[in-house]
Amino acid sequence: MTTATKSNPWFQDEDGTWYMLDYRHDGQYGAMLTGWQQDGGEWYHFAKSGAMQSGWMKDADGTWYLLNSKHDGTFGAMLTGWQKVGGKWYYMDASGAMAENEWVGRYWVDGSGVWTATR
Repeated sequence: MTTATKSNPWFQDEDGTWYMLDYRHDGQYGAMLTGWQQDGGEWYHFAKSGAMQSGWMKDADGTWYLLNSKHDGTFGAMLTGWQKVGGKWYYMDASGAMAENEWVGRYWVDGSGVWTATR
C-alpha cells in the first residue's frame, strides 16, 4: 500500500488498485479524483469509484480509448498511435480516441477499429 502526498497524489490500496487524490486547495483537498486526469504529461482515466482504469474504456459518448495495461512504468496511461492488441492493430488518435470506419494514412480501420488490408 502506498500513501499519497502533495508531491505524489497517487495512492494504491491493499488490493493493488490505484487512485489519484486531489491536492488542489479548491474545497476538495484529499478527495479521490474521477474522470480524465493528467499527471507527468500522461492522461489517466478514473472510474466514478475513483479507481484508475486500464485496458479498453468506452466513455459516455461511445468513444473507445485504450489505457496501458502493461506494468512498464506507465500503467493506466492513455495510449496513442498504432497499438497491437490480441494480434490486431488499432489506431488511437492524438486525443486517444480509437479510429473507426476511416482511413488512417494509407490504412483502413473498420467499425471495430481494426486495421484491415481488404479495403
